[in-house]
Amino acid sequence: MKNNNQKFLIKLDIFLLILFPIASVVLSLLLKANFLLTTLLFFGLPSIWLSFRTKHMVAKTALFSFIWAIPLTFFADYIATISGAWFVPHTVFPFRLFGIIPIEDFIWLFLASYSVLIFYEHFLDKGKHELINKRMKYLIWPWIIFALVFTTILFAKPELLKISYSYFYLGLFFIFLPAVSFLSIFPRLLSKYVKTASYFFVLALLFELTGLHLNNWIFYDNGYFIGWVELFGYRFPFEEFFFWFVIGAISVLSYYEFFDDDRK
Repeated sequence: MKNNNQKFLIKLDIFLLILFPIASVVLSLLLKANFLLTTLLFFGLPSIWLSFRTKHMVAKTALFSFIWAIPLTFFADYIATISGAWFVPHTVFPFRLFGIIPIEDFIWLFLASYSVLIFYEHFLDKGKHELINKRMKYLIWPWIIFALVFTTILFAKPELLKISYSYFYLGLFFIFLPAVSFLSIFPRLLSKYVKTASYFFVLALLFELTGLHLNNWIFYDNGYFIGWVELFGYRFPFEEFFFWFVIGAISVLSYYEFFDDDRK
């Protein structure tokens, strides 16, 4: 009986994880959803279900997602926005951080990261259950130092934060190079990462096309991208396709395993 229940739950997992993106697209278009609601639909729905199914890993994966995503949003979104890479035209909140960063961006990256990690823990990993690994200090301290340097520049000489091809350089240093470095040390993890990333590639693509259709964010055609991708009549930078669709989930998992899990 126990095995039958387990098989049923696995089938239910698969059914819901196929249904959620379809429902998110339909509801977002019907409701003409804003950035916040679209984010909650696409990444909130799978996060809620998988959190219910993997309760013992919720605190650990949520804490890591917060520590990883919030500082990265702060640095990357400010630089990319003032550098003319992208812009979120509408926010439901009464303010933007430093008048630049919409609060939705923090919610988006946190939920996107958390959904990747809870998916990974539920289906593919049997990681350590301790709330935070002692190696996390090697991530937290660089974030703190980077934040101090960033804030100093922000108030002393903010023009230095305007960077041509900002999306490419941000993706290269924060997403691509860390993922490649971690995987070069622990290549056995690649197969698990690819399985997770395959699902989130589809989810990210649907989220992107839906968001562009609803004008939840825009990319400036200012020559500061290394290329463009056109799909179903929508156009977005190659950097978005590569750093977010292809390698985004792999990078999050690489940080997670290296700093906060058992690397197995």
